[in-house]
Amino acid sequence: LNPPCPSHLFTAAMSVDTGPTPPSLAETLKKVEEMLTCGHCLYSYADPRVLPCLHVFCRCCIYGPTNDRRSTVFCCPACHTVTDLTALGENGLLPAHHVHHLFDIRDVLTKVDSLQERQCEKCEQERASSLCRDCGQYICVECIQTHELWSELRSHDIVPISRVIEEAVEMLPPKRRTLRCSKHSKELELYCRSCAELICHNCTVQQHREHSYDLVSDVFSTHKGAIEDKLTPLREMLETVTRSLLVFDATLESIVSQQKAIDADIEETVRQLHEELETRKAEFLDQLHETAGEKIKLLAAQRDQVELMQTQLGSAVDFTEERLRTGSEGEILAVKKYVVTKSQELIREFNRDLLVPCQRANIVFKPHRLREMSKPYRAVGIAGVSPKKCVLLSHSRATMMGELFVALVHVKDENGQDYPDPVENITVELVSPTTMLVCDVEMGPEPAHYSIKCTPTICKEHELHVLIGGEHVQGSPFPVLVKRPIASVTKSPRVVAKLKKPCGLVCNGKGEVLIVESGLPKVSIFTSRGLKLVKRFGSRGSAPGQFNDPDGITVDGSDNILVVDSGNHRIQKFTAEGEFITTVGTKGDGPLQFNLPTNIKIHPQTGNVYVCDQYNHRVQIMKEDFSFVGSFGREGNQDGDLLYPTDLAFDCSENVYVCDSKNNRIQVFDLNGQYLRKFGERSYEDSCGCEELETSYIRISNNVGVYQPSYLHIDADSNVYITNASNNVVVYKTSGEFVTLFGKQGGGAGEFSSPCGLVVNKEGLLCVSDNNNCRVQIF
Repeated sequence: LNPPCPSHLFTAAMSVDTGPTPPSLAETLKKVEEMLTCGHCLYSYADPRVLPCLHVFCRCCIYGPTNDRRSTVFCCPACHTVTDLTALGENGLLPAHHVHHLFDIRDVLTKVDSLQERQCEKCEQERASSLCRDCGQYICVECIQTHELWSELRSHDIVPISRVIEEAVEMLPPKRRTLRCSKHSKELELYCRSCAELICHNCTVQQHREHSYDLVSDVFSTHKGAIEDKLTPLREMLETVTRSLLVFDATLESIVSQQKAIDADIEETVRQLHEELETRKAEFLDQLHETAGEKIKLLAAQRDQVELMQTQLGSAVDFTEERLRTGSEGEILAVKKYVVTKSQELIREFNRDLLVPCQRANIVFKPHRLREMSKPYRAVGIAGVSPKKCVLLSHSRATMMGELFVALVHVKDENGQDYPDPVENITVELVSPTTMLVCDVEMGPEPAHYSIKCTPTICKEHELHVLIGGEHVQGSPFPVLVKRPIASVTKSPRVVAKLKKPCGLVCNGKGEVLIVESGLPKVSIFTSRGLKLVKRFGSRGSAPGQFNDPDGITVDGSDNILVVDSGNHRIQKFTAEGEFITTVGTKGDGPLQFNLPTNIKIHPQTGNVYVCDQYNHRVQIMKEDFSFVGSFGREGNQDGDLLYPTDLAFDCSENVYVCDSKNNRIQVFDLNGQYLRKFGERSYEDSCGCEELETSYIRISNNVGVYQPSYLHIDADSNVYITNASNNVVVYKTSGEFVTLFGKQGGGAGEFSSPCGLVVNKEGLLCVSDNNNCRVQIF
């Protein structure tokens, strides 16, 4: 597209140097012809022009074939630069003078090439060896002899063809054509400094009349130096780009080589897996045949016994019925002895357990590990990322159901450095025992960090699995507890009914819900969601293990059960199975004496036992062995005083929250009983019990307090749940900030009649004892 001057090619073709073999004249001429071919039309250049991008094409290729089909723009096929032809004008593109010079060189090369194979022009049979300059003909050796025989031809100047070729070589490179003005056909001898173009003398009095100009010969050296200065950085850039292309080629070659190697590795791996699966298939079938065969064998043997029993019973029944139906009195009496004896024998040997199949159709196939292989994952990834070095980052191990959960993955390479390139084979799943949620992955706020986002919809324990190339990163699997948000109490609760005056609630280490049924009185143990009764223990009375109006309940670190036996003014301790262990307390106001105690809690770190001693207006503290530690509180309404305290709980800062029932407030103490603060005191307008909740049992307000609070519970998110004598539940933060209120008087869903104990179970569900409605509602 931009042909150079190839005169050096001809010199190399005619060289007789003993060095590397030079190109032949034919090869040189072929290269010249290629240089004279337009890259657009693929024909020899016709009126070649130079574009501003320095590429050369035919004038008709650039402007168009005819005047009525002129182009306004031209896109260079070589570099895709677009040239505005309208702005340049009809003759705005420079003629390609170097291409014209190349045509002259081609003419000389063509002439020389024709001399090497020239036929004698006299006999037209032999190859010409010389040129007769007088005759102007190329002649062979025999015709030269003929020349010498004729006296008038002997004086002719005959030269060898080799000499003719040497003379042609001496003409290279041919003299360059004189550059002429396209407007005046005069030689371009001047350089216009104002327009930076060549002009003729006529141009100086017309278009360039007032411009500055010089003779070309005077300014050539200066402008040539300027051009060479521009060429130096271009050469350096070209060298850099050329080296870069070599790197590209080497990288492409390496990738192709890797592709072939990994392709073979995949084929081999799949072949090995196929063989392994076939082996596993045979093992599984053997296990199936062994298991099923044993079951079939035992069941068939048992069936044979049952079938024999059927045959014996059938024979006895048929014989006896036939005799009774058709026999005479004598015949019947005659066989009576045998019939009675056989009947007694059959009745004695009848085994009802034999009628129940000893085997069940409970064969199962557990292909969990095999099915892991069917899950899609990226086995082929980009080298450099090291899952073992990558780190999963999360601010919390808990989130609310329906809310966005966000975590980060810090991606690193084998050296523990940030991996800057994009990583496409990251797989993130939030997994529970029954569900799997695929998480969104996107570039994080910082380099080499990826943001993980998902919105869980099921309230239970999950695991966050983060894999890169099928391998877990550091910190994965990551436990995530999905909790039920406070707002979910607006939904219809589930109900455990048919209870007798339920009051205190607690969850043990298994997640089971323990409920004190004061109306029985017993302690009932239910499965986690309160749907199935596991067992009950206790009875009415005052003996060890018996209850009289029991109220609060808690469990220690070994799941031993502590029950407040309020009517007997004592605390009783049982094993996790309900076996009596010990008791403490009698009626009175001294240490380890109680007067209608209500609730009990065990501090998770110290193990000390805190008891609300209601009618003594205090909280007593005991050790795990029920030895006395101390007490705090006295009857009154000042800060730190208590008036019929009913329940207590601990927050994560080891503070004690006490339901100060008749003072209508919650008071906060440290573990030693030192008063800290209070919250929940009601305003006058709320003393009515929130009658505005007739159509909805939820309300958010800043003007709500507690009214004769009876029970409270603090969850892992610092939410304080409080049951009220107003037949509702109020929720605060441990800071005292009001969150919400729900419930009203009634027996419908979400309605209460004397709500009592409450607890958030292992699955994040809020369980509330609805005492007078004889049920527990689960939100």
